[in-house]
Amino acid sequence: MIVIIVATSIVSVTLPTIIELYVSLRKKDVDGVIECLPHFIASSIGLIKILNMHFNRQNFSKLFYLVATQWDQLKLSGQLHVLEKMVIQGNKMAQFYHNSIVCILILHLVVPLISPILDVIHPLNETRTRQQILRVNYLFFDGYDYFLYSYLQLFWAVSVTVFTIIGADWLYMLIIHHNSGLFTVCGYQIQKVVSTQNYNDEAVSQNHIYKKFRNCVLMHKEAIEFFKLLDKSSQISYLIQVGLNMLGMSATAVQTVINIHRPENAMRNAVFCGASQFHLLLLSLPGQVLLDSCSTLTHNIYDSTWYKTPVKIQKLLYVMQIRCKNLCSLSAGGLYDMNIENFGIAFKTCMSYITMMMSLRE
Repeated sequence: MIVIIVATSIVSVTLPTIIELYVSLRKKDVDGVIECLPHFIASSIGLIKILNMHFNRQNFSKLFYLVATQWDQLKLSGQLHVLEKMVIQGNKMAQFYHNSIVCILILHLVVPLISPILDVIHPLNETRTRQQILRVNYLFFDGYDYFLYSYLQLFWAVSVTVFTIIGADWLYMLIIHHNSGLFTVCGYQIQKVVSTQNYNDEAVSQNHIYKKFRNCVLMHKEAIEFFKLLDKSSQISYLIQVGLNMLGMSATAVQTVINIHRPENAMRNAVFCGASQFHLLLLSLPGQVLLDSCSTLTHNIYDSTWYKTPVKIQKLLYVMQIRCKNLCSLSAGGLYDMNIENFGIAFKTCMSYITMMMSLRE
């Protein structure tokens, strides 16, 4: 029921935007197309996120079960503080993301109310020009003739879309940081076991210590399986989101340049462009954290006194080292790895798209 309500709310703003986009294309109004495009992209991203979580709900249920199970296991073993530190870092990142996007949303929703409020506070001989939240086409009536009703409908739909995006991204950030924490815990376990054991005691160096190292290997295996399930649930969604974000960044940047002589519109477009860039950054940053945590495990093994361990245990560590060479990197359909380096490349690519769009407009 929640999915139906959210999806319907998002579609209620997507369809009028598509109609206006189609009308602008028929009229060969390039400025109109560029203005509608970012709004269509933003609503599409919200719809993709909620549908992706709905269609992959079984995978997400498995992820939630693994999170709860691993949390309890580490709590019993007294190693929860290592995982908790990483998750708290992810929660702070998500909180900052939430606050930033909400501020941008409020600014976007308040600007269209400036003219109606001024008409009441400081009326003129004529009605000031009104600007709706989004450029839409309701087909059967003019949204400007029913400004208040259109505003309320768009207010609801835009708010639902934005909070859907925030909620889905927040969840991904926490899950990815949990996965990163598992690799950190694995490295912590190895260094702790290596530094606290006495290998000269033959009785200790047989079964007891081997079981501890075996638990490290099992933790590493769990972290990799968790990653595979997470990557499987997000590949297609990431691919579409990255492509739409790049297109949205380019379109809003062009809009900002076009409306530079109209500060009110230019400010909204610039804010929207910044939000698109910020969204793409926050899609890439958790993937970079996971990549760093996975590669750090290799250094943790190297930094430990593994050479003092029995040969039987060295073989276990060797197997882990081989697997660590294949880094756990979240990907967008296997075409784009979610990390900061690729974010920089995507940003440079958007600059090329901006030049292309400006030339098409001319």
